[in-house]
Amino acid sequence: MTGPPLTHPTHDQWLVQIDAELDGELSLVERAALAKHLVTCAHCAGARASQLEVRVALARSAGNPHAFVVPRPVIRPGALALWVAIALGVGLLAGWGAHQRWGGPGSGTPLEETRGTIVVH
Repeated sequence: MTGPPLTHPTHDQWLVQIDAELDGELSLVERAALAKHLVTCAHCAGARASQLEVRVALARSAGNPHAFVVPRPVIRPGALALWVAIALGVGLLAGWGAHQRWGGPGSGTPLEETRGTIVVH
């Protein structure tokens, strides 16, 4: 199913691409275009997940008990932004606390004294 890249594929054309991708028939460029589309299109991402589940069920019924689908975690943008903000806040607080306890560049104490203070504490 290789060929010229599609300019603005329809969902039906993307579904054909998904099937070809699962069969290992897409080039690297076509797989990249499909992956980019799947990130932005919940309809096609769901269709790909459904096709994977069907293929796993067929493989298991054919005697392959080790066939499985690795679920992808779904991270909502709001949750990701919240965790990034929390991580930045914790990092800033830790840096401020370390600066208060041991000082830092520009605190007026020589570097060797600061290093000795850290080792002693």
